Order: sequence, then C-alpha cells, then structure tokens
Amino acid sequence: MAHVLVAASAALIGLIVYPSAPLAEADADQTIRVQNGQVRCLLSADFEGRGRPAAVCARADGAPFSTSPARMNLAVVQGSGELYYLKGALPGPDDGDAVLGAGETYRVNGWTIETEELRTLITYDVGRHGIRVNPVEVAVIWK
Repeated sequence: MAHVLVAASAALIGLIVYPSAPLAEADADQTIRVQNGQVRCLLSADFEGRGRPAAVCARADGAPFSTSPARMNLAVVQGSGELYYLKGALPGPDDGDAVLGAGETYRVNGWTIETEELRTLITYDVGRHGIRVNPVEVAVIWK
C-alpha cells in the first residue's frame, strides 16, 4: 500500500514540476488562388477557433457569386457539407497564397483541392463534402 501511495505522489509531483506537452495545434489557415487567380479561398481546420473545418471562397474582384444571396460575397462550406454565405473579406495579403493551375491537386488542413479548367473542387477529406467553385457560382458537392 505504501508503494502505491509513493508512486502516486511521485506521479503527481511530476505533473506539477513537468507539465505535459502542449496539445498539438491545427495547421495555420492557408489561402489559395485558383481559376487563373479569379477565386481566392481560405482553408481552415479550425475556422474562427470554433473547432470546425471550413473552406471560405471569394471572387478576387470582391463581387458576390451569382448564387450568393444579396451582397454576401463569401461562400463558406463546413466539413459537414453545410454551405452558407457571409459578407466580408479573406484575411491577409494574397502574396502568401498558394497558386494552383488547372490539373493540380493540393492538400492542406484536411482539405483536398482539385483544379480543372472550368471549376475547382474543394472537399473535406473526412466526410468528402465540399464545394465546386468557379468565378461565377458555388455549389455543394458530395463525393
């Protein structure tokens, strides 16, 4: 019994003196440009710090997509497949964007981006939900 008490005390002291390693952080949000630079997207494993993956796309000229309600210019798809629109701007300067041309595939933050000549497919790797985006419209996809 005394050995168990000593071992438990040592473990407790070890936790106090040597705190556990920090939890692994999700990769930082990544921005990309596709469709000849006409569409810019943010790919996040933890959108707005809420623990939910999301891809957010906007036209480079700031105008809304034809499928956007009112003047909401950001199309947001969560990893679960929910699509909604917001008004705003993507953060950061675009000189840090990964630029993808037709026929390229890129993976970041749990998202797979597949570029084609007339559209780009962005899908969340876990559920295979995402969006199809081009400079005119956005639509939900399920693979």
